[in-house]
Amino acid sequence: MCMVSINVDEAALRDMRPELDSTAAIRLWVQELIDLRMREMRAEEEETMSIEEARAITLKAIREEYARP
Repeated sequence: MCMVSINVDEAALRDMRPELDSTAAIRLWVQELIDLRMREMRAEEEETMSIEEARAITLKAIREEYARP
């Protein structure tokens, strides 16, 4: 784990999200955003296909597109 510091315009943030009324609330909100983004990144990695899979899909699509009736 690592710890990072960020600068946040608290007034602007509270105008948009009044429930973020303390540093602790903002910290929790930011942590939730980071956790969500990390889950999305993991999911994106899992969705990546190998070059062999991509080639097979491409060849199938080409064959279907140019198949004679």
